[in-house]
Amino acid sequence: MVNKNWLAQKGRDINDNEFTDYVSEAEVADGNFNRIMLDKVHSENIAGYISQGFSEGQARKMADKRRMEAIKAAKENGLSM
Repeated sequence: MVNKNWLAQKGRDINDNEFTDYVSEAEVADGNFNRIMLDKVHSENIAGYISQGFSEGQARKMADKRRMEAIKAAKENGLSM
């Protein structure tokens, strides 16, 4: 199986299965590993912003911006989802 995580794509010796604390083995095998990780981090960012006192709308907007920045950086570096 080819490791699809962005660190492995950049040449690091990191196996997708090392992330099973965050995603299930089924999600790793599904092939949408990086999208699933982005979605999980996005949800955590929203919760974090809300806990800092931002409204849900503000938190979502800030988390959306971070997710888009991550996707843009990945594309600029030739990484696949």
